[in-house]
Amino acid sequence: MNTTATAAIDAVEIKITIRPDQELLAERAMEVNEDTAEVRLIYFYDTLDLQLFDAGVVLRGRLVKGDDDDSTVKIRPVDAASISDDWRQLDDFKLEADWVGDGAVCSASLTAPQKRDEIEEVAKGKRAIGKLFNGDQERFLGAFHKNPVKFGELRVLGPIRVLRWKPEQKTFPHELTLEEWRLPNGDDLVEVSIKAPPDEADQARKDFDTHLRKLGLDPEGAQETKTRAALEYFAKTLKETEA
Repeated sequence: MNTTATAAIDAVEIKITIRPDQELLAERAMEVNEDTAEVRLIYFYDTLDLQLFDAGVVLRGRLVKGDDDDSTVKIRPVDAASISDDWRQLDDFKLEADWVGDGAVCSASLTAPQKRDEIEEVAKGKRAIGKLFNGDQERFLGAFHKNPVKFGELRVLGPIRVLRWKPEQKTFPHELTLEEWRLPNGDDLVEVSIKAPPDEADQARKDFDTHLRKLGLDPEGAQETKTRAALEYFAKTLKETEA
């Protein structure tokens, strides 16, 4: 990994989407079950042709069992070295690199808490999508996305029921996170990830690949990321419903 490009970031997240034929193997190998999962519900907001996602913008609402709900604006790619201290000083601002496959891409995100039921009210059409994002988040969008976001044209894509674990792996030196995204049609999307400091990312990736192979898993994973697969599913479903 280019250390100059990542010198300004907080962490590198290395992740793979497990191949569909290996999802059960992965969950058994990491000894997780539904009873021990952290449960979340996620919504995305985009056009039906995924204009925002294709432009590197992700708008998300998240309900977390036992914790505050929140909304997030994420932009990728960004030039980490050009991010001003003004953004870094904001609460819940993150500057990370997402390493998927052979390359890492820097991303910036800004999260804000949401009051109980606000995200669900948007999903039911009782509240505007734009009301989920505060002034700092809208300013963030304007600074890093060249085209104005027309919230009134966006659609609610979701919900996705998410089960999340941090399985202990005694022979592995990094903290693992495993997420299972459950779509309404019964399909699952499973992702395994680790985080590492930028200067340790190359070695962490090698350790990760080795560990996955020991578990009998393909470290290359599926070709499509879980987020794109989920967004495409909901967009297609809405198009068919409205046809």
